Amino acid sequence: MIPKPEPDPYAVLGVAPTATEAEIRAAYRALVAKYHPDRHQGNPLEDLAAAKVAEINRAYETLSDPERRAAYDRGRSSWPRPVASPFATAPGGARKRSRWMLVVGLLMLLPLLLRFGAFVVRMLVRLFRLASEGFALVRGTPAAMVGMALAVTLFILLLVHRRRRRLR
Repeated sequence: MIPKPEPDPYAVLGVAPTATEAEIRAAYRALVAKYHPDRHQGNPLEDLAAAKVAEINRAYETLSDPERRAAYDRGRSSWPRPVASPFATAPGGARKRSRWMLVVGLLMLLPLLLRFGAFVVRMLVRLFRLASEGFALVRGTPAAMVGMALAVTLFILLLVHRRRRRLR
């Protein structure tokens, strides 16, 4: 289940982030008077009005308390949020979990790397040597320029892909 995005308390109350306490209180009172469930008794939208008043109350609780408001303005929401996993409460929890899994995976591959490491290094050296000899053969020809352009393009695409993965 995907959690709902947290509503902005400023947008809920319809005030600017620079609003004073008096403006916040006035907006709160006006909205509660408009959506109070007592005004909508017997109306099919009574449940919707009750939910709206609960949302207005949470927004007012956040903005009326100077500490909560300062914390929200700094980017740490004080709204209650559902916890899906033990890693969801810590910022960057998923990233820590994936790093931990990477370290465990590398430790598990260490014996294979020690056993076949020399073979892999020899194969990489041979591949690099063949590539450099191939470029030496076609030096000064249009094929060399195309090959070099492809190599540079591939390198740039790999860097961009790596950067995008890091940003997610």
